[in-house]
Amino acid sequence: MTSALAPAAVVTPVRVNVEAPLRGEWTCDDCDAVPMPVELARAIETRLADLQSRGGACAQYGAVLEQSYRGGRITVRPFMWRVGTHLASGEAKPNGEMTLALEIDPLNVGVRTVDDVVRSLEHEAAHITFDLREGLEGGEDEANRHVRACRAASTPAS
Repeated sequence: MTSALAPAAVVTPVRVNVEAPLRGEWTCDDCDAVPMPVELARAIETRLADLQSRGGACAQYGAVLEQSYRGGRITVRPFMWRVGTHLASGEAKPNGEMTLALEIDPLNVGVRTVDDVVRSLEHEAAHITFDLREGLEGGEDEANRHVRACRAASTPAS
């Protein structure tokens, strides 16, 4: 782990329907940042409490996610953007800045759920925590492995 961040403060879980779609009233084709929807903020706080209770690697990347969240370093954009031949739902920088998209607009796939977006944030936090830089062999798979392991046997906050 490359991050020496202190353990996050305890957060109080809030019940939220993680399967609910995130919808907004965006009227531009290429919007910049938008305010974080309250249901997403509640879902993040609930997930942070769950990650802390699990300990180990889950608490490690949960602390990174919490510091990004509490520090206002998460930027929310309404639409997914193209990265080469792939579509990116999120990206992160080593300093804890994260950007994520609420909708998959370019392919007209549709609106993401609250849970989809929280998973994207977790994936980016795992990248930062375990220094899984883009281009390193297995980086994406390794980030996903951490997120899947920490989601195993978890109960939705719905």
